[in-house]
Amino acid sequence: MLFHIEIVKNVYLISDSENGPTENGQSMAPGNPTGNSYLIIGEKNAVLFDLAVNLPDIHEYVKTLTDKPVKLVLSHGHYDHCYYLEKFQDVWMHPNDEFLLRQGMLGMPPVAPCPIIHYLNNGDVIELGNHLLEVIHIPGHTPGSILLLDKKYRLLFSGDTCARRLLYGLHGVIPFKDFCQALKSLQEKEFDVFYSAHDRCAIPKSYLNYMINEIETEVPESSSNIELPQIGTLHYFTKGNPYTFDYFDIAYVKE
Repeated sequence: MLFHIEIVKNVYLISDSENGPTENGQSMAPGNPTGNSYLIIGEKNAVLFDLAVNLPDIHEYVKTLTDKPVKLVLSHGHYDHCYYLEKFQDVWMHPNDEFLLRQGMLGMPPVAPCPIIHYLNNGDVIELGNHLLEVIHIPGHTPGSILLLDKKYRLLFSGDTCARRLLYGLHGVIPFKDFCQALKSLQEKEFDVFYSAHDRCAIPKSYLNYMINEIETEVPESSSNIELPQIGTLHYFTKGNPYTFDYFDIAYVKE
């Protein structure tokens, strides 16, 4: 069942209470992976960031939270961020991920009918009236992965790019050194916490240091593998407790 939590004024996390991070289906604690979309409402219009909740009525649910026009923005083109995308007329995303919608991905067919695709590029600003969202492009999870920076509330919506669980390099490998350099540049941005698509908790900005350190030092030394459905065998590294902020998990294609 869909539910929402107001993170700050007019910014909502929307998720599924049947699939929570803990036994409490509406918990905001770190824990098991979840699927989360985010609604950011300004004076003139709103942004719905990702269709990451696998329930068909999110479009109607959003109308109960705002009567303003809603722009759908995708952090990237993977199917678990595009649930029921065919119900929408327009979508905004980075051009480098358009092929995932047009051609299909990870064993899933193309989106049909596919909405009209509008492009967002690094440095673009989405204006919501009194509320501005900066688009940040960081390839790695996919070629066109983007994040949204909300300077007004010092929040970062990170999709699957900054996360406690990272799937990396399925559609072309960006060297870890380049990816980490992008994450280090991200540290210079004005935000205090970030919200990912698969953790409901507010992850502190300091977690970026932890994530970068693991990728630069420990991940390359790992020799473990994991078998993922529709994907195959990937290299794998995991560390820490999923119910705390010392957890990091990455399945990746080597350079």
